[in-house]
Amino acid sequence: MLGATLVGWLGLAVVLILATEVGYRLHGWALKQRPLAADDEDGDTGSGYVLTAALGLLGLLIAFVFGMAAERYEDRRQLVLNEANAISTAALRYELLPEPHRTALLRTMSDYVKVRLEFFDHGEDIEQVLAAEARAEALQAGIWKQVGAAVRTPEGQVLATPLLNATNEMFDLAASRHAALDARVPDRALHVLVLYALVAAAIMGHGLAPGERRHFVSTSGLFVLVALAISLIIDLDSPRIGSVRVPQGPMQHVAAQVQEMARPASPS
Repeated sequence: MLGATLVGWLGLAVVLILATEVGYRLHGWALKQRPLAADDEDGDTGSGYVLTAALGLLGLLIAFVFGMAAERYEDRRQLVLNEANAISTAALRYELLPEPHRTALLRTMSDYVKVRLEFFDHGEDIEQVLAAEARAEALQAGIWKQVGAAVRTPEGQVLATPLLNATNEMFDLAASRHAALDARVPDRALHVLVLYALVAAAIMGHGLAPGERRHFVSTSGLFVLVALAISLIIDLDSPRIGSVRVPQGPMQHVAAQVQEMARPASPS
C-alpha cells in the first residue's frame, strides 16, 4: 500500500516538473514565431500576475478537495466508534437474558464482530469482501431470529423494546459503514485538480522563461509538495487500499469484550 502511494506521488511530481519544462520551452518557441516588440516590455510583468493568480487558485482548489476527503475520512472514523458502541450496548443487553438465549446470542455476536472486522481487512479483494458481507448478513439474520425467540419468553418480554432497539441500531450502523465506503470525492473533482496543477506548472515554466533561469530546485520542490498534497487527498479517499486507514481499535476492543462475555461461566 505504501509503495503504491510512493510511486504515485513521485510519478505525479515528475509529470508536474516536466509540465514546467514544457511551459519554459513553449515561451522560447513563441518568441521565435513572434519576436518581442518594444511595446511589449510589460509582458513579463503581466505573466507574473497570471502565475500568481494560477498558483493561488491551485492552493484554493487543493484546500477544497482536501476538505472533502478529510470530511469523508472523519465520517468513516466516527462510524467505527458508533458501531463498536452499538455492538457493546447490544451485547450488554443480551447478557441480561435467561439461558440458553444469553449464551447463544453472545456466541453469535462474537462471530459477527469477527466477520465485521474481516470485512474491512480484505482491501480490494472483491471475492473476499463479498464472502465476508454474505457471512455478516447470515449472522444478522441469525441474531434477529434468536432475539425474536428471546423476547417471546416471559423474562425476555420485559426487555423486548431495549433489545430490539439495540439490535436495529447495530444493523443500521453496519449499513451506514458500507455506504461510507462508497462516499468518495467525485472523480471529476480529482481530475480537475490534477489537470489544473499541470496547467499551473506549465504557466510557471512560461513565466520563468523571460529571465532565462529555470530555478529548478525551487520549482521542483514546489511541485513535489503539490504532488504530495494531491497524493494525500487520494490516499484519504481510498479507505480500502490507502496507506491512511481508519483505525479499527474500537471494533477490536469490543470483539475481545464480546468474546469474553460469550465464554461459559465457571462452575462455582
